[in-house]
Amino acid sequence: MNNVVPFVPKAGLAAKAALREFVYWAKSQIHLYDEPLDPVQWEAESWHRWGLKNTACSRLGKRSETLHPEFIDYVKAMLFDERAVRLRKDSYLLNALRCLEIALLDIIGKADVTSANSSVFDRACAISQDYNSLGTAYKTSLQLRRIHGHLQSSGMVAKPFIWDPQIKEPAQTLKKNAEDARKKLPSEASLIALGEIFHSKPGLPLDIMTTSAVAIMLSQPSRVGELKYVKKDCFFSEKDSQGRKQLYMLWHSNKGFGPNKKPIPDSMVDICKEAVSRVVEITQEARDYAKWLEENPESFPPHAGVPNRNIDEPLSLQEVCDSLMLSTKNHPPRNVFKNFLNKIIASKVISAKAQRVAQGLLAGYDTSKGTRLYVNGRLAGFEFNDTWVVTLRTLNVLVREKYLSKHFPYTDAKRVVKWRDALFCFRTGAFTAAQDHPQKPFGLIGCCSHRLNTQLSGSQKNTQSIFNRHGYVDVKVNSHAFRHLLNTGAQCSGLSQELIARWSGRIDVTQNRVYNHMSIEEKTAEVETFTPQLSATNVQLLASLKTNAPISMRDLGDESDRIVHITEFGVCIHDYAQEPCAKFNNCLTCGEHVCVKGDETKLANLKDEREHLRISLVAFRNEADSGTYGANTWLQTTMEKMERCEQLIRVLEDPDIEDGAIIRGVENGWTSGRNALAMRDELVEENANFIETDSADDKVDELERLLGLGD
Repeated sequence: MNNVVPFVPKAGLAAKAALREFVYWAKSQIHLYDEPLDPVQWEAESWHRWGLKNTACSRLGKRSETLHPEFIDYVKAMLFDERAVRLRKDSYLLNALRCLEIALLDIIGKADVTSANSSVFDRACAISQDYNSLGTAYKTSLQLRRIHGHLQSSGMVAKPFIWDPQIKEPAQTLKKNAEDARKKLPSEASLIALGEIFHSKPGLPLDIMTTSAVAIMLSQPSRVGELKYVKKDCFFSEKDSQGRKQLYMLWHSNKGFGPNKKPIPDSMVDICKEAVSRVVEITQEARDYAKWLEENPESFPPHAGVPNRNIDEPLSLQEVCDSLMLSTKNHPPRNVFKNFLNKIIASKVISAKAQRVAQGLLAGYDTSKGTRLYVNGRLAGFEFNDTWVVTLRTLNVLVREKYLSKHFPYTDAKRVVKWRDALFCFRTGAFTAAQDHPQKPFGLIGCCSHRLNTQLSGSQKNTQSIFNRHGYVDVKVNSHAFRHLLNTGAQCSGLSQELIARWSGRIDVTQNRVYNHMSIEEKTAEVETFTPQLSATNVQLLASLKTNAPISMRDLGDESDRIVHITEFGVCIHDYAQEPCAKFNNCLTCGEHVCVKGDETKLANLKDEREHLRISLVAFRNEADSGTYGANTWLQTTMEKMERCEQLIRVLEDPDIEDGAIIRGVENGWTSGRNALAMRDELVEENANFIETDSADDKVDELERLLGLGD
């Protein structure tokens, strides 16, 4: 018999039921992203059209093929949870799911996620290593661990199992850091070339856009995607606490940071102003056009080819093509317009509203070969019995839906800046190199990542980069390199990690290290800021720490026989016979606290403390943003401890420092006594190295001092 139903244990039935519930939940919630007259299609290959990016359900290495039918609903539910609920946009989860699909088919023979086991996940990691770099494979393995945890906690696997990825994080050696610097920092040749092109005052709009965007990104560390939020009037000046005038630029930073004001170094003020001025000059007409579109939503965009007709008056096919700026030089207007409508219907990104209008017009199209027309006995053409009626009102719907972003009048879904106010606001076709090419400037475009990187790296075929156009051979650069350059410069200047993160528009301070490409010599100099003020190296001291033997000041290179105290992070050399501890157990900010390189127990304690501080930091930031009284003070002190902890860990893990080396931190000047005086307004802190949320008392002096800002 061929129709026998296979037996499924209860555990398997429960897992499949949990999977169905998970998919049902996502399907019921996805319609929250419906557009007017354009509901989200669950079956769509990607939901990019409805604002959910990185959701293309294609196979690994085969983007033209969709995922297995048995697996795709689970993937879509996971992507919805990731993109819509958790608001994460990285592509590593999607990469992990693609690897998991292949692993399921290889090991189980079917794409049933409820049958997953440790062998399947091991195979998925191996597939990721085959397809990706070591760094990407490691990040993909972390996402596979998330997927495993979600399957376990949701009861979507028939047989629960323990699994952990075996891919190790790539080691960050000094050699690797040097390689990263060469890859991620802009070359000297590219900076010189861009400077010379900017100084030559190029006249092509594409060159003005490119050089001005680079000048702005060299004035403050920013992401290309944030340029869409820069307004025409983006500058303002304030006086700092010392009365110096400082120029700022208003930003809206991505990745959750939000509104931000960024100081511009004095050396870049004139260049940044000139860059903005050039863009303003060539984009004013586009902003006026954007304003007209917003204020006249029912009117067809005006241009020289629009006939003088009432909005609802029928148009001839030639008038239709003239209004749409469609050339009829080689084909009759009827065929040209029909082709235009077919393209709208076939498009995957144009709204359903425009597609319905196009389909309604094509319904009145005469599909016959037409009736022959003769003049003086000669064939003069064909007559068709078309029933469509085309007006400027109808064309207005098609033009706006086809050429304008669905988020118009805003530059994107965040609704931060309108096109009428945006600095980078150009008409469609403004960057077309071939000026004789028919222009259709109905839309609005900005300075997007793809467009800018194409100009800087020459990554697109048949498109010249800005370097090639100006005679600079074999020169290219990534647009994100400028952000890496400024972050590295801030690290070299000794800027605090919180200020670097704030200047960069970055919430997570720990991400600063990804942008730190200091050279070996610069890192050596940074380590020397923790200069051992006692003996340089003491192997015997390290042995005493590991065996909990008593340690005296003589072991630390001093003449005294006084026994010192052991702390959870190192050794305290304070003389308690003279006075009690003035730091109230704030060892990380104390100049009398000593760490010893090679003590793994103390290093592990430091790492535990770092994780505790990171969790606390998030909580304090949320409370400070909510205006909770006292939260800002905790945010300040925790930030300094976090920074000290990060620095100590970097030094204690440095392979170039010998075990037994004695590391002594820098005193920050805080004591419980000074704190009490400050609370009674009897002490004025001149330089507390803190950042406050109140703009009037914002301690950006450190930033201005280190970067040479202000007058």
